[in-house]
Amino acid sequence: MNNSVRWLLLSLCIPGSLIGQVRFSASTERTKIAMGEQAAVVATLVTNRRIPDLAIPQVASGGAFTVLKTHSQQSSSSSIQIINGKAIQKNEITTQFYYYIAPRQTGSFTFPALSVTIDGTPYQTEPLAFTVTNKPVSNPDVRAFLTLAKRSLYSGEQSLLTFRIAQRAQAQGSSDVRNGFNGALEKIDQAFGNDFALTRLFTNQITSGSERIDGEIYNVYSLRFLLFPLTAGTYSIPAIPFEYQELRRSRRRAVNPFFDDFFSGDFFGGGVQAIPKTAFTVPLSIEVKPLPPPPAGFNGAVGSFFLQASADPLEVPAGESVTLKVALKGNTRPGNIGDITVPRRDDYELFTPEKQVAVDTGETGLSTRKLYKYLLVPKNEGPLILNPIVFHYFDPKTASYKSAASDPITLTVTKGKGGKKEQTRYLTQEEIREVGRDIRYIKTTVALKHQSRYPYREPVFYLLFPLPFIFLILSLLYRFQSTHREHNSALQLRNRALASALRQITTIKKQASTLTPNDFLGRLAATIEVYISQKFGFPAIGRTLDELKDELLRSTNDEKTVAELARFIEQIDGYRFGGMALNDASRSSIINQTSTFLTGLEKGAKKEKQR
Repeated sequence: MNNSVRWLLLSLCIPGSLIGQVRFSASTERTKIAMGEQAAVVATLVTNRRIPDLAIPQVASGGAFTVLKTHSQQSSSSSIQIINGKAIQKNEITTQFYYYIAPRQTGSFTFPALSVTIDGTPYQTEPLAFTVTNKPVSNPDVRAFLTLAKRSLYSGEQSLLTFRIAQRAQAQGSSDVRNGFNGALEKIDQAFGNDFALTRLFTNQITSGSERIDGEIYNVYSLRFLLFPLTAGTYSIPAIPFEYQELRRSRRRAVNPFFDDFFSGDFFGGGVQAIPKTAFTVPLSIEVKPLPPPPAGFNGAVGSFFLQASADPLEVPAGESVTLKVALKGNTRPGNIGDITVPRRDDYELFTPEKQVAVDTGETGLSTRKLYKYLLVPKNEGPLILNPIVFHYFDPKTASYKSAASDPITLTVTKGKGGKKEQTRYLTQEEIREVGRDIRYIKTTVALKHQSRYPYREPVFYLLFPLPFIFLILSLLYRFQSTHREHNSALQLRNRALASALRQITTIKKQASTLTPNDFLGRLAATIEVYISQKFGFPAIGRTLDELKDELLRSTNDEKTVAELARFIEQIDGYRFGGMALNDASRSSIINQTSTFLTGLEKGAKKEKQR
């Protein structure tokens, strides 16, 4: 194949490869302007090769606006991807067309769609709508918003509360606003007081994005809560202050401005001065409605619920056990869901269940799942039908009471097995009570043979007589030793909790430079959770901050320690999710603070034990 044929095939393939890889769009910084101001429209064209003789798309000045100036610039980027072991190079050419326009009259106008034609294929942008006012448009650099998904709620109903901070994209004089979230969160907790419950998890993080507000682009940082009203009434939430810093250039002159700038560190111009500023949210008004008169069996659950029950095995001999599992799921907190009730009957025995609770968060809010495991022992042979288990709740969407019920379960109970198998069945509760009240003597009709008139004179009697006492002493020693061993192991684990945590912190400190910020902060958070679990004897992993504070107050009764824990966790969240810079100095500071905090928590626990 000669070179002319190759170039011909290449020229035929290029247009086909370009189709689907061309992107053409238009955007503007703001869509709300005033008379006498200008707006910039930027049209961006992205292709996979350079387009020769590409002219700026023409826009005719209409009666509502004038095109003051146009220009274009071009840039390129290249990347290599490895797909199925082959390296594929991807090239992109970005061409931007700038249009500077000025309005001629107040009202609204539309910047028309722009059009370019590449290899015979036309591409167009979307038109842009503008609003022109007489008064100068002065959008603040930082704005604060506190919004509630529903302003009218029932007592116990959850709603999504969003705290947003919007920073103008073109603002040059404000610092990183994410550093001010911790102070605002404390104000939010105080504003809602004891009439509402706010759920904020360890994994709750600040999300970021862009949004057009009053015709101008803002960078928006959001933090979400789940709000649960506790009592009925009408509440007014005051404006929440959000404190940030505005950066301004300042100059100061002494007798000799050269030396003044030199010693002030401002040799090349004015210095930067941080001016404290405050943005306020709009006050909220919330109406909390009381629940209607409840039906019988209602235990205060508000939301949407689902109940399911199953049994295993479905065929069992009489006297043998069946595991009855009941799963209840609802969109509320664990404390707002009461326990289910399984009816007791004479044809089976029902024992106290084992309960497991799991909490999860999603787009729709907080959800709780409770799993109950009952031990059920049928008494009689024949079919056994377990009636549906019913759970009553209030549905705020329909403003009515509803019931979640399981399907009936049919068990096949066969005849109980005799012989030695009979000894493996579970005792009924009545039998357990009977054993506790009296001694059941062994009765037999068989007469004993070869009885000696004086058995205590036999040599075997002297050999067997001390055996019961020896067995009793050995069993007591074994029981004492096992109990002592279990107690010592738990005590040793509790006593070594701080040393183990400090060793883990030392390891993290040595590896700090090689860990990513998420790994570094995640391992420190895990160290704190493991220490609390070992020291106070309850699982700290997976609990919300409110649940962890309540559990610590029950274990230590030290409000100061619990308050320090909350502040320290919020400080770690500021680095982990709040966008605070994490450098070598801040890593070292967090490690030192973690060691200091755990040591203080250990001292507080010892003082509480002595008291």
